[in-house]
Amino acid sequence: MNTRKILLLLVLAIAIVGFTMGPACAATVTIKMGNHKDIGHKDRILTFYQPKDAQNVKGVYAAIFYHDKKKGDDFRPHTYVLRKMTVYYKSKKGKVITRTAKANTVSGLSMLSTKKIVGYTPYKAKITYSKMTKKERRIIMNPLF
Repeated sequence: MNTRKILLLLVLAIAIVGFTMGPACAATVTIKMGNHKDIGHKDRILTFYQPKDAQNVKGVYAAIFYHDKKKGDDFRPHTYVLRKMTVYYKSKKGKVITRTAKANTVSGLSMLSTKKIVGYTPYKAKITYSKMTKKERRIIMNPLF
């Protein structure tokens, strides 16, 4: 093989490794409704169910925020952001269905939600999160955000 083919194969191999490493950087945690989980660097993921219209619209929510016992809470995460949430719903008959929400906006990086489903009750959420990129950090940590 000539050097041009070898160089092309090397670049292709590096690109494949780079694309496969992207999703590998994300972590997943399963949280029961109404509970929270500390995920490191003082960031905490909280899940809750809003069955009626109140402060939030009816649905299931997952929020990530900074939690420090000495300094208090900050509504913004400092290290991690949410990427995806899969909510598991169960009917009275035992049928289980899921709904997925992905972070499509900057505000979605810190709070995800799905709509309420009549006849079903959410019981757990599988949440995928990852470290903030530099661009996301500049936006989220901006005092005007």
